[in-house]
Amino acid sequence: MRFSGSHRRAGRLAAWTVALALIGAPGASAQLLYGGHLAHAADAFGGTTGVGARVGLGLPALPIQVLAGVEYFFPGCSGACGFQGLSVDGNVSLPFPLLAPYATGGWVLRRYDPPDAADAKTFSGVHFGVGIGAGIAGARAFGEARYEFVRAPERQLVLRAGFIIGG
Repeated sequence: MRFSGSHRRAGRLAAWTVALALIGAPGASAQLLYGGHLAHAADAFGGTTGVGARVGLGLPALPIQVLAGVEYFFPGCSGACGFQGLSVDGNVSLPFPLLAPYATGGWVLRRYDPPDAADAKTFSGVHFGVGIGAGIAGARAFGEARYEFVRAPERQLVLRAGFIIGG
């Protein structure tokens, strides 16, 4: 499988995002969050699934998290097409011990490589959604649904399920 230049750039961007987040927060190591997730974009390419990673900080006195994430989707189209992105998310949860519902919102950047020979385009916008986390201090699973208001070929419902470690 050969990756195009845009896929390699997205991979490098993901690596730099993770590296900078880990290097930039050593004083807050007890609050450092990281994790991975599966994602499903319900609208792009008729629906496509991908993987993602997140890093961020949790505020110990408040039920607030700030996370940066990257995602890479695997559209089932023939030819060179792609869909990936990054986002900065703010999550505010209800302070329940084992099961914590939360609201999420933030900024998203999506790169869309259409299946026809058209040039790839990058779009940005905002997103809002809801989620639920379950687990104990230091590790939890989460599921969320969010709607992205971007100027991509279609606005996007994105479903995510994964894990967060830390905090």
